[in-house]
Amino acid sequence: MSSSTTSSPNKHPSLRHKIGAAVTPGDRLGLVGTSGKPTTLISGAGTYVRRGHLYASALGTLRAAPSDDTVEQWIISVRPGGSDGGSNDQSTTCPRVGMLVVGRISRVVRPAHASVDIVAIVPEEEDHKHNKSKNRQPFVVPLHEPFTGTLRQNELRPNSSLEVKIEECVRPGDVVLARVHDYGERDYVLSTVKAELGVIRAICESSGCEMRPVSWKEMRCPVSGAKEGRKVAKPRQAVRTA
Repeated sequence: MSSSTTSSPNKHPSLRHKIGAAVTPGDRLGLVGTSGKPTTLISGAGTYVRRGHLYASALGTLRAAPSDDTVEQWIISVRPGGSDGGSNDQSTTCPRVGMLVVGRISRVVRPAHASVDIVAIVPEEEDHKHNKSKNRQPFVVPLHEPFTGTLRQNELRPNSSLEVKIEECVRPGDVVLARVHDYGERDYVLSTVKAELGVIRAICESSGCEMRPVSWKEMRCPVSGAKEGRKVAKPRQAVRTA
């Protein structure tokens, strides 16, 4: 009798972090598979693959489970919360592709992109109704700490091109409503292409007062009357950011 097919070797996957360790979005977990290594990593919940490497897409605890008793393949996942399972609160929530988020522009790098501090998640309308009835969660879910996002020049407006000046669309300090478009190497790639996305709050540089939108590409200071270019979000249900 042979027991080689009924018991798997006492081995662990080759990872950059220990199983059970806390990981954050963007953390590199390991190589998905190489010809020189027998162990293959399979992307599970809370992870994604980019250029042959496995990354965490969620804030939580690193997990690994063998996918087959006869082949050394491991399903790598990130369990939201701490090692005790955690609750689904603001300390364990993180952005995911397709989500609406609220962020503050921290830096504008001409002409290529703007850096964004993602500070809250905006549940979609159906999710909001579901959460409101069951968990009584607020419309905007604040994050325990900011996540880093990037708003690229070609993701600012519909049909954006290199002729679009990023400083005429967003400026440092602006509050924007954006959608998570993709996972970057160490941040989230954001988009404000849709009409309902863009700047929802901006401060006039000359007066320090909050400006009001006058068109989809301009805002005006009610005190000085000065106008400044912005990619203005189409009005929708109020998003509280403070």
